[in-house]
Amino acid sequence: MKRIAALKSLSMDHHHGLVLAREAKAAAKTESDVLEQQRIWSKLEAHAVTVLESHFKIEETLLASALSALKDPHITTILERMYKEHATLRTLLSLGSPRTTAQLIQVSELLALHIRFEERELFELAQTRLDQQVLDAIAQATHHG
Repeated sequence: MKRIAALKSLSMDHHHGLVLAREAKAAAKTESDVLEQQRIWSKLEAHAVTVLESHFKIEETLLASALSALKDPHITTILERMYKEHATLRTLLSLGSPRTTAQLIQVSELLALHIRFEERELFELAQTRLDQQVLDAIAQATHHG
C-alpha cells in the first residue's frame, strides 16, 4: 500500500509491530521453551511502553477526532473497532496480565489483525479524507511524540 509521507512514521510502527507479532507467534509454538516466551513477553512489554502508547495516543486523538468530524457512519464503525482493539491490546499487554502461551497467541494474532486493519482501512481513509493541515499535525506528532 502506498502511504503518504504524513502517515509513514505510524506505518513504520506498524511494520515493527508485525515483526514482533510474528516473533510472538513463533515463540508460542515452542511451548516448552519458557525462556524464549519470557524474552518475547519482555519485548512486547517494552514495545507497549515505548511505542504503542504514543502511537495509540496519536491515533485516538488527532486521527480519530479529525475523522469523527466527517460524521460518516462507516468511519464511526471503523473508529469504534480501533478503540476496542486498542483497549484489548492495552489489557493483554498490561503488567498484571497473565503471561501464558494462550495469551501470547492471542496477543500475536490480535496485534497482526489490528495492524492490517489500520493499514488497509483506517489509514486509507485518513490519507484520502483528511486535509493537509490535519495530516501535517499527525506527522509533527509522530516526530515529537
